[in-house]
Amino acid sequence: EPDEWQAHLIHRVLQGYDGICVAATGLGKSLIFEGVAKLAGKGKVALVVCPLKALERDQVEHARRKGIDAIMINEDTEKDAHLWEQMRTTAQMVYLSPEMALSESFRNKLWKDSKFRSRLAAVFIDEAHCIDDWGEDDFRPLYRQLDSLRGYTGMEVPFVACTATCKTSTFDLLWKTLAFGNRPVWGIDVGAERPNLFFHTRILENTHNPVLDALNILPTTITSDTHREDIPKCLFYFKSEGACREAVQTLRKVLPEHLRDSVYPFSSDMSETAKEKCWKGLGDGSIRIVCATDAAGMGCSIPDVEYSIIFDLPQGLSVVAQRWGRAGRARDSLGVCILLVPSWAF
Repeated sequence: EPDEWQAHLIHRVLQGYDGICVAATGLGKSLIFEGVAKLAGKGKVALVVCPLKALERDQVEHARRKGIDAIMINEDTEKDAHLWEQMRTTAQMVYLSPEMALSESFRNKLWKDSKFRSRLAAVFIDEAHCIDDWGEDDFRPLYRQLDSLRGYTGMEVPFVACTATCKTSTFDLLWKTLAFGNRPVWGIDVGAERPNLFFHTRILENTHNPVLDALNILPTTITSDTHREDIPKCLFYFKSEGACREAVQTLRKVLPEHLRDSVYPFSSDMSETAKEKCWKGLGDGSIRIVCATDAAGMGCSIPDVEYSIIFDLPQGLSVVAQRWGRAGRARDSLGVCILLVPSWAF
């Protein structure tokens, strides 16, 4: 069942309010999207602007398990004519990137279609802090042009920005970029309290091969009789694809042969098939440790990740919050969040 704040925001969006929702990772922002899609009425659709394909896939599967007709559209799926027809007529939720929402294909096939526009219940911008983090200069500049979607939707369709990290300057940028202030707005800050998480920051000792600093979380004794489930589910975050691969190689060397495939990389240079295999493996427990870049820094909703460990200093506190937020997402579970930093940071 939804918490009171979730039910309240769903109600306001259905009343036609724009919205800004700030809530810690793991508190259930996706339930807002799903609630609006489910309750908006027959024939309605909610668009969810999403930064990563992995996040799109994860959220679509999550919604489908609840009986919601959810789909994602991206460069891997846009040639499917049936998918476009489904979006135009029956889909209740559509996950897409800013680039897809502002693409010529989407404009010609859907935005110009009055039937599709009449189906719109709301437009959600998930992980809305990306407008601040990513929308500047040459890296995904269309994040800063999302206000142009109002020209297609009209001012009657609510826009809702959702994020776990929103400093004052980010809030001001969201307000401007999403053209808030011209219609009623409902904002809510649930806070970032996660009492089931333990936070620890310490010096990175093995700078030449950082993953060695995390070996102490593995079982003290590992033999041919060690079970896969004896290794805690972990997300290790590194700055580069090369560092991820080196960590995977190191971990596989210290594990017995039957456990080596329980360690897997995740980065933007991998194929979508490989990424999907990684998330599914971590979800079903066949994979126990994922060594990732920021490509896995948002939206992983696997409930039983025990450790989220960041190697070296990330770009900002919002990145720390997003990565640490992958641990302990089930409210009755415990998670350990570790930041390993250079000695000069102390």
